[in-house]
Amino acid sequence: MADAIDGGQGDGGAAGFHAALTPFISLTLAKAAGVPVADQLERCLADIEAICAAEEQPATSDFTRLPELQHASVRLQAMWYKRTLKPAWTGSAEFVDVQHHLVIALVRKGHLALHISDSKIKGPLRAALIGDVDADAPLTWLSPISRSTMAAAFLENGQARTLWLSGVHRRSATKADAKILAGQDLDYSLDPFDDQSFYWSAARSRNAALEVTVGVSPKASRVWLGKANSIEGFAASAALLINAVAAAKQGTAEPFRFLATPVQALDPAQVKGGYDLSILPPDMLDDGDEDADTVNADAALVIASSLVVEAADGSNLSVSVEINGSVIGTLSLEVSVTRDGKVKFKVSDPKPAGVDDDAFNRIKTLLGRGVGVNIRYDSGHSVSDRQVYALRMPRITFSHFEAVDFSGYAVKQEKPHDLTKIGEGKSLFCWVQNTHKGWLACDDGANEKADFIHLDVSGAKPILSLIHVKGAKSDTTGRKLSVAAYEVVTGQAIKNLQWLDKQALAKGLSQAVRATNYWWKDGEPIAKDALVEAIENLGDDYVRRVVVVQPHVTEAARANADTAKTGVNRLRLDQLNTLLASAWRSCNGLGAEFKVIWAQ
Repeated sequence: MADAIDGGQGDGGAAGFHAALTPFISLTLAKAAGVPVADQLERCLADIEAICAAEEQPATSDFTRLPELQHASVRLQAMWYKRTLKPAWTGSAEFVDVQHHLVIALVRKGHLALHISDSKIKGPLRAALIGDVDADAPLTWLSPISRSTMAAAFLENGQARTLWLSGVHRRSATKADAKILAGQDLDYSLDPFDDQSFYWSAARSRNAALEVTVGVSPKASRVWLGKANSIEGFAASAALLINAVAAAKQGTAEPFRFLATPVQALDPAQVKGGYDLSILPPDMLDDGDEDADTVNADAALVIASSLVVEAADGSNLSVSVEINGSVIGTLSLEVSVTRDGKVKFKVSDPKPAGVDDDAFNRIKTLLGRGVGVNIRYDSGHSVSDRQVYALRMPRITFSHFEAVDFSGYAVKQEKPHDLTKIGEGKSLFCWVQNTHKGWLACDDGANEKADFIHLDVSGAKPILSLIHVKGAKSDTTGRKLSVAAYEVVTGQAIKNLQWLDKQALAKGLSQAVRATNYWWKDGEPIAKDALVEAIENLGDDYVRRVVVVQPHVTEAARANADTAKTGVNRLRLDQLNTLLASAWRSCNGLGAEFKVIWAQ
């Protein structure tokens, strides 16, 4: 039973303790049921104390609870305790480390939030939240916040700065099992081809509505911000996060366009024929359950081991654990799949071979826990982190287009018969010359770098664009979609990406001697050397852009095809999207933007 701390104002009292608190704002969020609201704080702290007491080798003591506080409409109560443990670098009992750990429970708007500094409590807490323990076990009266609610509350309309991605594809030496991305707004950095077989397991995103950068780990029902300057600041931040969850709308779409999504409904009997089993090294997880030394040791063990599987009944597996080609034990892995795609694991019939029983038993524990466990099935399903995913090729989307009014221009005419008349007629070359102010060059001809090179220095950053132009195959208002109309011009755009390098472009233009080269600034003819000098004087911080002007597609035709689920026009749009998304991928890989301009 925890002791109550003295409520006096001295350094040893509750006021002094609270005043000195500056905890990291990391919270496990949950819904509570079956315990009166007035009793939830005390019950929560008592359950955590019970979890510590039930450890195989209890090493905790001096549980001390603080009086309840209220701030920012949040009720909270703190508790601290000691944990003794042997340092990882010695086998001697002579050395003992003493850790002091903090627990803060908070209640607001029907939600309970938990801050726990002790990593050894994370595993039992996670098991309680997912119902992987007996119903009368500590903390089972809590249930996690759903993945969709977490995404709606913290990631919707945000700018993802960090993404933890895990793969659901068949393992291959040519493709990563997992990866961590960092950037300014990662939804724009995701690859519609390569990344469609990854799902986000955690994210850190700048949330415009909350005006904070928040980390989200749905499998742990956890969110985090940064270090609090005071207990009052901690409570205010907790209120902000709980309010966001309470206000989140259900059924919100996944926040990232190209990533795999969990299966929400299925027949569990269809998940069968397991052929591949792996464990993601714990140091790749966003929210590990263990201390750093254990995580590093487990990661080394997982990398060194090999799991050889045979399909058993239904979704179950027979597993042989090997290290350096030697079998260290066998076991059966029972995989229970529910109709909503959730998965639970249970290890049975373990048979250590006596070669390295410690390693075998640790692998057995990791498999039973299920964190980072991945299984591929011949039925086309994939289990990753206790959730089923279906391996299906989704439709590729392409959104980097601009629909333009070409009224007054001949959309079938690419260029004027007399190139000295660029800007005076109705061809698409004339449209480019009339609508692109700043520096402009026409490089039309054999071995061209682009039909036009455009440099716009009027904005916050200079924009260097390579513009490739192709006339439409038809100028009728109701013209159909055409993939062929974009194949050649898109190929030309991609093969000339090298000219986005300012030094290569300046040198290439300085050597241009064709009669079909023309130069303008704000629509007025200039000498070639002026544009070359402007490009040479660019710093490295400029926007690189590739533009395809092909008005064959009309926005009305595209929108109609996009609405359709089947039919020839839907097929054409799918093919066109795949072609253009592939070009975007090539440009994006070099740090360049890609845009297509077609007709309204």
